[in-house]
Amino acid sequence: MKEHIIMPIYYNSEEITCVEEFITHIFDYAKNNPHELWYRGHRSQDWKLRPSLFREEVLDMPDDGSVHPIKYKNFMDFNVALKQFRDELRETIQDDRLNLFHYTFLAQHYGMPTPALDWSTDPLIALYFAVDGFEYRNEDEFPVVYILNPTRLNENSAMYYTDGNRTIREVYCVDNANDKIFEKCFSDMNDTPFHIMPFAVKSDYDLKSQRISRQSGVFTLHEARYFKGVELINITAKDGEKMGVALKISPSSVELIKNQLKILNLTPETIYGREVTILEEKAKSISRETPKI
Repeated sequence: MKEHIIMPIYYNSEEITCVEEFITHIFDYAKNNPHELWYRGHRSQDWKLRPSLFREEVLDMPDDGSVHPIKYKNFMDFNVALKQFRDELRETIQDDRLNLFHYTFLAQHYGMPTPALDWSTDPLIALYFAVDGFEYRNEDEFPVVYILNPTRLNENSAMYYTDGNRTIREVYCVDNANDKIFEKCFSDMNDTPFHIMPFAVKSDYDLKSQRISRQSGVFTLHEARYFKGVELINITAKDGEKMGVALKISPSSVELIKNQLKILNLTPETIYGREVTILEEKAKSISRETPKI
């Protein structure tokens, strides 16, 4: 089976060499995008906008050579892992309002593979993640900050929700959802209501996670059959505009940008906090023990 060809991502014409230039690019993009914008930083342009659950998946081909709907396999049985994670954390969290969407967000932030991709509403947080840990080797590898218009994404998604007679395609707040809605979405990772197009969601609850609150965390939800040949921000919306844009960070300017972010008090302590890592340990332990499907 041939590998899917990934369409190239088109970056800003000029490399970003300092925090001031980065902010200028954000303001310039926001002028034509009045809705809320989300941000995600990658240490390398080679990293794809794919949830951790599906990064090692492979095409599920029938042994008899017959034609079947496209399906993928070789990823952790997420539903089993998530419910175990929830059951072990309920006593620690002690919040009966939380549903499986909320526990997915918590699992994502503490290292469990999930179908969620985390973004931030704070562009400087994304810039921090883009340059943190980057080591300059040559000009061919560079950090990237992606900007996503989540409202445009949901306006073009097959997934939507209703309020009375109104169809709403804004960023979906999962606080009003329940476990039945979650199970309807993710009972089959190859057949979700998203129909390949990811869906933007958030929570207004305090999830008792310093990391989510510190990182201004919001999420896109994905299924196994995500677009293979088109990165998320490259998808063209009904209005002809892209879902987002990619900002190229000059690799030779990373150290300067790190120092500027430190002056702005963006450090490992302010990003990650010093909270007890019991959630991290549970998430990773469950991930190791859960079989793949």
